[in-house]
Amino acid sequence: MKNLKHILLLFCVLTASCNHHPKLDYALNRAGDNRAELEKVLEHYQDSGLKYEAARFLIENMPASFGADSADLQRLRPVYAKHHAISREHGFAYSTEWGERLDSLCEAEAHKFRQSPSVEDLQSLTADYLIKEIDRSFQAWKENVHTQNCSFEDFCEYVLPYRRLNGLLADGMRDTFHHRHAGQYYTDSTAFWRNETDSLLYEYRQIRHSGFWGASLPVFSADVVEYLRVGLCMHKCWFNSLLLSAMGMPVAIDFVPGWGNRNSSHTWNVVIVDGESHAFEPFWDHDRWKYKRIYNNRDIDHLRGKFRLPKVYRYTYSNHVEGPVGDSRVERSDIPPVFRNVKKKDVSGEYFETHDITVDLTEEAPEGARYAYLAVFGHGRWHPVQWGELKADGTVLFKGMGHDVTYLPVYYDDGAVIPAAAPFKLEADGKIRPLEDDGQRGMVRTRVIRGAWVSDYHRLHFGRMRGVRLTGLENGKPQEELHVWKDSLQLGYTKENFQADKAYRHVRMHLPADTLALGEIGFYTAEGKITDVKITTDIRVTHPEERVEMLTDGLESTACRGTVPHRTIDFDLGKPYKLTALEIYPYLDSEIRENDHYELMYWQDGWKPAGEQDGTTCGYVTFEDVPTGALMMLRSRQRKWEADSSERPFIYKDGRISWE
Repeated sequence: MKNLKHILLLFCVLTASCNHHPKLDYALNRAGDNRAELEKVLEHYQDSGLKYEAARFLIENMPASFGADSADLQRLRPVYAKHHAISREHGFAYSTEWGERLDSLCEAEAHKFRQSPSVEDLQSLTADYLIKEIDRSFQAWKENVHTQNCSFEDFCEYVLPYRRLNGLLADGMRDTFHHRHAGQYYTDSTAFWRNETDSLLYEYRQIRHSGFWGASLPVFSADVVEYLRVGLCMHKCWFNSLLLSAMGMPVAIDFVPGWGNRNSSHTWNVVIVDGESHAFEPFWDHDRWKYKRIYNNRDIDHLRGKFRLPKVYRYTYSNHVEGPVGDSRVERSDIPPVFRNVKKKDVSGEYFETHDITVDLTEEAPEGARYAYLAVFGHGRWHPVQWGELKADGTVLFKGMGHDVTYLPVYYDDGAVIPAAAPFKLEADGKIRPLEDDGQRGMVRTRVIRGAWVSDYHRLHFGRMRGVRLTGLENGKPQEELHVWKDSLQLGYTKENFQADKAYRHVRMHLPADTLALGEIGFYTAEGKITDVKITTDIRVTHPEERVEMLTDGLESTACRGTVPHRTIDFDLGKPYKLTALEIYPYLDSEIRENDHYELMYWQDGWKPAGEQDGTTCGYVTFEDVPTGALMMLRSRQRKWEADSSERPFIYKDGRISWE
C-alpha cells in the first residue's frame, strides 16, 4: 500500500495524544464510507462488557490490516482446478514429473497472478461479518476447557482475530472449521490438550509441503490449501491458525527471518496455554513439538543437524509501531521489508538466551541514515534481522540477539544492503569475535561448500555410528566396555566423554554393520588428544583416492569409506592410555568435482578472492597463504553465483571448519 507509511505515522501521533480513545478515533476516521459498519459493531456490543472491548481491539488495530478480495480468488479458481487435476493424476504423490508439470502450469498462467490493489479491512469489512467472528470466537473460547481461563489479552491477540496474516481473503473459513469440529475436541478436561491438538491436526495430514514446486501460485484462502493439498510453510501456518483459533485455542505464527547457519528462513505455529508458548511443526510429522528443543541455540538435533537462530518474531494482529517504520525521518525504501511490517513482535527470548550487544560502525553511513541493521548470510546475500538506532559516537545497540551466529553490521539504502563494519561471530558466551584479515596466514582445506545442507543430505552417513561400542583389549581379548555411541553424528566434530577404569594400548570398535564411512577418529586422555594412532584391521576401501590412514591423520577434509567384514576395527594407540573421550568427524560425500574450478573468497569490505584451484580426484581442495582470521566461502566457478546460491560461509581455525 503506497500510503501505508503515512497511515502509520498518523496512527503513532494519535496514539500518543491525550484523547480518550485516539486509536479508535483514528480507525473510524480512516474507515471513510465504511465507518457506519464499524460503528454498528460497537453499538451492537455497547453493553456487552468484554465483547465491546474485543470489538474495540479489532477496530483499533485494523489500520495496516489488508487483504485480497473475492475477485482475486475467483480469477484463480480455474488455475487451482488445473493444479488439483495434475495432482490427482499423480495420486497426490510427489514426483519430479508432477512438480515440473506444476511449474509449467504456473508459467503458462502467470498472467493471471497479477496482484490486485490490496483492500483495507477498515474500508471493506461489514458489521455482520465482524459480529459473527466475535460471537463465534467467544463461544469457542468458553467451550474450550483447556484455555477458557486464559487471559483476555491472550484471547484478543490469539483467538479473536479474523485475520491471521495480511494479504489473505477475510472469509468464513473459521465458521466452517467450527461447524466441522465443535464438540469433538477440547471438551474433556482430563484429556491432554497437546494430544487433542495432534488429533485435530492429524485430520488434515494430507496437506503436505509442496517442495517449492508451483510455488509462484498465489493462495488467498484456507479452502484453497485444503483443495490443493500442498503448500508452503506459511500457507499451512495460517491454515492451522484459522483451524485452531476457531476451536478456541490461542494460536500464532512465529518465524525466523533468516537462519544463522543455514540458507533461507522458516515459519511455524505456536499455541499459548497458561501464558506459555508451545511451538510445533505446521505440517504433520511424528515429532511435531520439537522446536523449543532444537531452536534453543544450545543443543544439536542429531537427526536434523544444528540450528542457530539470530531472531524469532511473532506475527500479531495488534500493531507494534517501533524502530524505523515509526520514524517519520526514514523513507520506506530505506527500511528492510521485514521491518516495514508493524504486525509482529520479538519473541526471541521464548526460544533462547538473548544478548544486547553494542557494535562500533567503521564505514561511513549513507546520507540521512538513522538506523543500522545486523544481517545474516543466506542464498548469496546478507539479510537484515534486527535494527538499531545510530548514536552520535558511531555505535549501535542491537537488542535480543541470538548467540553462536555470525553477523554483518549493515546500512540499508533504497533497497541496497551496504556493509557498515566487519562481520563478527557472537559466541555462545555472548562475546564478540571479529572476523577480519588480521595478518595471519595459513592453509585451508575442504571437501564441501554448502555447510548445513549436508546435515540433510548425509543423514545415512551421520547415523552409521549409532550403536557403535568401544572396548579395551588385553592380549587381543575385550576386557572393558568403554563407551556406547547412542546418537547420530553432526556436521562437525562430535566428542563424547567417558572414563576408562584402566589404561589400554589396544582398543576395538564394534560396528553395527559391515560398512564404515568416517572422516576422522580421535582418542583423548585427560592430557589431550593421542597422536600417531594406527588401525591394524584390514578395511576394504571403496574409493581409489581414500586410505585407512586418513581416519587418524587429523584432517577432517580427508575421509575413508569401505567394508569391514567382521564388523570390528582395532586401533593401536602406541602405548597404554587411560581414555576419557572419543571424537568423530562424519564422512561427507565430496562436492569437489575434477572438471570444476574453485575460488576461495574471504570477506573484507565485500567478498575478495583468496585463491583458485582446479577440482581434484582426491575429494578436496587445498589453498595456501589464506587470511585465516577472516570469514571465508568456497564457490564453484562453473556454476553461476546467484541470489539462490547455496554456498555457506565458514570460519577456519586449527585445521577445523565451523560452518556459519
